[in-house]
Amino acid sequence: MHKNQWILVADGGKAHVIAVTRDAEGRHLETVEEMRADNRSSQEIASDKPGRGFANPAGNQQRHAMPPASDPHEHAQKEFVDDVVRYLADECKQGRFDNLIVIAPPKVMGEVRTKMPKPLAEALDGEIVKDLTNVPLGDLPKHLSGTGGWL
Repeated sequence: MHKNQWILVADGGKAHVIAVTRDAEGRHLETVEEMRADNRSSQEIASDKPGRGFANPAGNQQRHAMPPASDPHEHAQKEFVDDVVRYLADECKQGRFDNLIVIAPPKVMGEVRTKMPKPLAEALDGEIVKDLTNVPLGDLPKHLSGTGGWL
């Protein structure tokens, strides 16, 4: 049995960090932290006009807008995942939990896995590759049945 188990339920814009506690009456879930990303559209995030480029085919001066190097909304989501992983790594380092289950859709799960520092990765005891961010806290246990680390 794990003394300090946490669950991360996340997508690219929301994260719920949940502590699992046990007592004589059973297991209880309690929200520790809720995080939200900048969920504005790419157009709103990159509200500045795009840069201008010059093309000089056969001596003609033509100016054209240059597209952004990456999708600003996607970039904001990646920064959000960085923030979530950093938060979890700090909390793990402080001994707030020793076991972690991560629930996230495929793209976010991949980013979380690659960004986890070693101590956090070692605390990882189960994964569910699914978006459950909108599942009420009380309904979460039925989705965890059979997941590694969930006893």
